[in-house]
Amino acid sequence: MLVLYHAGLTTCSKQVRFCLREKELAYESRYVDLLRFEHLYPDYLKLNPHGVVPTLVHDGHAVINSACINEYIDEVFPEPRLSPTDPRERALMRYWTWTADDAHFQIAQLTRHHRLRHSARALSDDDRSLVLAHMPVPGRRARWRHSVETDLTAEESATALDHLHFVAGRMNQAIGTHGPWLAGATFSLGDISMASIIHRLLELFPDALPRSEYPHVDDWFKRLMARPAAIATYAAGTEETPKLPPSRAAPGIAVLRAAASVASCTSGPSRRG
Repeated sequence: MLVLYHAGLTTCSKQVRFCLREKELAYESRYVDLLRFEHLYPDYLKLNPHGVVPTLVHDGHAVINSACINEYIDEVFPEPRLSPTDPRERALMRYWTWTADDAHFQIAQLTRHHRLRHSARALSDDDRSLVLAHMPVPGRRARWRHSVETDLTAEESATALDHLHFVAGRMNQAIGTHGPWLAGATFSLGDISMASIIHRLLELFPDALPRSEYPHVDDWFKRLMARPAAIATYAAGTEETPKLPPSRAAPGIAVLRAAASVASCTSGPSRRG
């Protein structure tokens, strides 16, 4: 049995949902509401100690990180293949899945700045402290605090966009040289991973990749998004991709606070004993 914990149209959630649909695999979908901080609830942290989405649970075994999840799916359910048989093309596929992970930092910076900072800033100081206390990964905690307390500078924003334009330029060269796909002849996990990065970039900046400068990326993206699995994955307003509320949800804070209280009461006697 496959169970996918995800947050719909987040960058990494789309990568795994796309992979599962390309494989035509049945799975139980469990939506994790990030605006209610469900990714920081104790039960979820038992599955994913990093407190991020997605998480795949296969017959009780949890797999985390979207790139690792997709390779796992492709190995356990090998048909249809989403990795090239040629070792050189397979290396290219892994280069592009790594590139998507590397570019995720920049796209996440821009997403937080343009979409999420206002709702986070609406939280009270006590609620922000509570959320930070439940974030398990120090680096992510620091980035979240920074995004709430300060805006991206013009230089930081320009650097993030420059990085993404560099990636798109490499993509354009790769597809033009040995396409039609990023790893060559085979549609692969590399295409699935990079699709989510390009999709989010174009959501934030629709004119970021003009066809005159990135013709091969433009053709690649149109072909990719016409695939039935992509159409289903990227459709907004479905059961898997509900419309997001305009702000951080107070009930999520209440649950976090209650969980912290229970944990405190549970751990207290053992410390005194």
